[in-house]
Amino acid sequence: MSEERLNKEAYRALEDVVGPDYISDAPAVLDSYAYSGKGSGELFNPRFAAIILPKETTEVQAIVRLCNKYGLQYKAASTGWGSRGSGGMIWIDLRRMNRIIEINEKNMYAVVEPYVIGGQLQAELMKRGLNYNVIGAGANCSALPYAAHYGGGHMSETTSLRERNILGAEWVTPDGEIIRMGSLGSIGEWFCADGPGPSLRGLTLGTTSPMGAMGVFTKAATKLYPWSGPIPYPLEGHSPCYYTNEMPPNCLYRYYSFPTAEDMSEAQRRISENEIAYEIMGFTAAMMASNIGTNNEEDYAYCEQFLKEMQGPGFQVIIIGNSPRDFEFKKKLLERIIEDTKGESLKAVEDPKIAGGMLWRSIRITASTRECFRAGGAFGVVLGGSHPYNEEIRFVRQVVEIKKEWIKKGVLRDDHGGYLTWTHEHGHLGHAETLFQFAKGPEAGEAVKDMIQKGLQIAIDSHYGVTLMVADELHYLFGPHTCNYHLWMKKIKQAFDPNEAAEPSGFISGKN
Repeated sequence: MSEERLNKEAYRALEDVVGPDYISDAPAVLDSYAYSGKGSGELFNPRFAAIILPKETTEVQAIVRLCNKYGLQYKAASTGWGSRGSGGMIWIDLRRMNRIIEINEKNMYAVVEPYVIGGQLQAELMKRGLNYNVIGAGANCSALPYAAHYGGGHMSETTSLRERNILGAEWVTPDGEIIRMGSLGSIGEWFCADGPGPSLRGLTLGTTSPMGAMGVFTKAATKLYPWSGPIPYPLEGHSPCYYTNEMPPNCLYRYYSFPTAEDMSEAQRRISENEIAYEIMGFTAAMMASNIGTNNEEDYAYCEQFLKEMQGPGFQVIIIGNSPRDFEFKKKLLERIIEDTKGESLKAVEDPKIAGGMLWRSIRITASTRECFRAGGAFGVVLGGSHPYNEEIRFVRQVVEIKKEWIKKGVLRDDHGGYLTWTHEHGHLGHAETLFQFAKGPEAGEAVKDMIQKGLQIAIDSHYGVTLMVADELHYLFGPHTCNYHLWMKKIKQAFDPNEAAEPSGFISGKN
C-alpha cells in the first residue's frame, strides 16, 4: 500500500475544522478503510492520505475548500459495501451525519443525513404506516437517495426508483459552494426536487450516481409510500434463521417457475400491468438458496433441490392487500395469470417459516448481502440496466451464453445459466443482471472479466444502451454510440470541479 502522507500544514488546517479526535492518518486507521469489497481483483485499495469525520454541512464545506486550496483530492462516503477511489486522497467519512431530520406524514416525505441507514428509516416509517424505496444493496446502506448507485430496490415495483423519489436536497459542490436544490432553495421546504428555473438533477446524477465525483450531498428528502402490512411486524428469532413463523394477514409470498423465459416474462408483464404485486423479483435458484440457507452447506443443498424442482426460470412475488377483500382479489388474479402462463409454485417455499422469512428479508432487503457473500456469489451489475423490460431480457440472455461456456469449464458454479430480472413501476421499466456463482480456482476473475468485456460489446453492437457500472474510461466506449454524451459529462465536471478535487473514478475525469 502506498505511504502518501499529508503535509503538516494541510493536516493542521483540516484538524482545525473537525478537531483532533475526528481526523487521522495513522496506518492502522487507514488500513481499516482500504477494503474494496470487490468480488475479483485486489481486495484492498491503496491507503488514503487521511480519514476525516465532519459533523455538519459547514464542516463538509470547509473540508472541500481546503482540499481545493492544497491540491488534494477527496471522496465522501457514508455506508456501503466497500471503499472506492485511489490512494493518497482524503476520505470524508460521513458517519457522524446520522440524523433523521424530519418525517412528514401528511406530505409523505422523509429528510435524512447520509449515515441514516435504510433499516433505521424503515423502522420509523412502518410505525406510521409508511415505507420507502430501500435500495437493492440492502437496509444496511444509506437511506439518502443521492447515495444510491442506480437506486433500484426489491420493492421498486411499487416504490419506484431513486430519480422518482429524490425531492429537495442540500449539495456541497466540488469546489465548496452550498446549493439547496428544488423547493428547499426557494421557500425552505423539501417537497420538490426541481426549480425554480432549470432542474439540477441532471447535473448531479444520471442513470447511476457520480459516486462522490460531484461533491457531497449532506441532506436530502425522499418520497414515501403507504405500508399496508402489519404494524408492528411479527418478528421472532434472529439472523440467519427465520424471522417469523407464520405469514402475516393479507400477505402472500410465492416463487413460481416457468417452462420458458417467454412464459416467465409474460407472467411478469401481466402481474405488473394489473398492479397486484407489492414486489416481484426474478430470483434464480442460487439466490433463493442463499437467502434460505443458514450456511454454505445448506445453500448448496437448497440450490440443488430447487434446480431439480423448477421447470425453468422463475420469480418471487409478494402480494399485500389493503384489506381482506383487496387481498382476495389480488390473490385470485395472480392465480389466473400463473395458470395461463404455465407457472408452478415451488413447494418448498410455501412452508410458512420459509415464506415468512423470505417475505421479511425481501421487504427489509437483507437479501443482497446473503446472495453476494454466501458461497462465492456475485452480481454482474455491469451487465445489466434499467430499460424497457423486454430489451433487458434479451440482453442478459445473450450474456448468459458466455457464462455457460465458463460453467462448462468448471470455473463458474452451474446454476443453469441463471440471471436476475424484475420490473419497476408496475412494468414501465425493467431491470436485469447476470449472477455469477464462483467455483473453486483462480480463474474466476478471468471469467468475470471475459464476460464483462464481451457483454459490453454486446450492449453496443445490439444497441441495448449504456449498462450499469459504467464509469470513467468506459464512458468513452459508449459515448460515441450514444450522442457523445461523455463529452457533456466531461464539460459538466470541468465547470463544477475545475481543480478536480472530487475524485472522478466513479464518474468521469474533466482533464484532457
